[in-house]
Amino acid sequence: MKWQDDELAVVTGGGTGLGRALAHGLAKQGANVLIVGRREEPLKQTASFAPENISYQAADLASEDGRDKVANAIPQDKRVRSLIHNAGMLEPIGPLAEVELEQWRKAIAINVEAPLFLTKTMLAKMQQGGRVMHVSSGAAHKAMVGWGTYCTGKAALFMLYEVLKEELWDQRVLVGSVRPGVVDTPMQELIRQQTPERFPAVNRFVKLKENNQLYKPEEAADFILWALLETADKQFVEQEWNIGDEEHAKRWQETRSGNLR
Repeated sequence: MKWQDDELAVVTGGGTGLGRALAHGLAKQGANVLIVGRREEPLKQTASFAPENISYQAADLASEDGRDKVANAIPQDKRVRSLIHNAGMLEPIGPLAEVELEQWRKAIAINVEAPLFLTKTMLAKMQQGGRVMHVSSGAAHKAMVGWGTYCTGKAALFMLYEVLKEELWDQRVLVGSVRPGVVDTPMQELIRQQTPERFPAVNRFVKLKENNQLYKPEEAADFILWALLETADKQFVEQEWNIGDEEHAKRWQETRSGNLR
């Protein structure tokens, strides 16, 4: 489906890694894209790839003021066709019993509150219908020692998807969720810097990098955009899309090779 001039895609966490790849992938399809992040310089670098298609807004999505900045950055003549909640925060890393209250609140504000309340803010811009994609993680479904805050946040994000897909269906706003796998991003660099005392599974992630088993950001972005843009309405919302699922990966790859009808 082609992008219309009055349509806009919004991507959070658009300054680096997966968010940057998503913005570039959308721009290649001819979409107008608004990328959001806390730091202006990485956003500028992402936008320089296609300045005629990609605009940016520096904002802290954990705050109401930041979310209002995003809403105000959307031109009056544009409607939001796609909203991708890609921004996330891994820290604090370590045992839950050692997490400070302010650390907890900051992480939950970014990983849970920001997607919920940014979606709420965007609904007025999606009155003709649109799609919202939550970028999820295996951490939403499996406890990881040292990642207690992150696992809790991603589990809550998954439940937001489960509830919102039911509540917003009649408004023609479709909410989906996707697991893009272990992607070679700055977050992975942070993971590999941890000590086994803080994160006992660190060596597993070191090995994934050494063995070239991480998904490239462009590859994961392509999977996400396929699920977001090329699936039927009920198909989009009824399940969490997982690049590691054999059937999901097969459908994606067959579509890309032109074999899926």
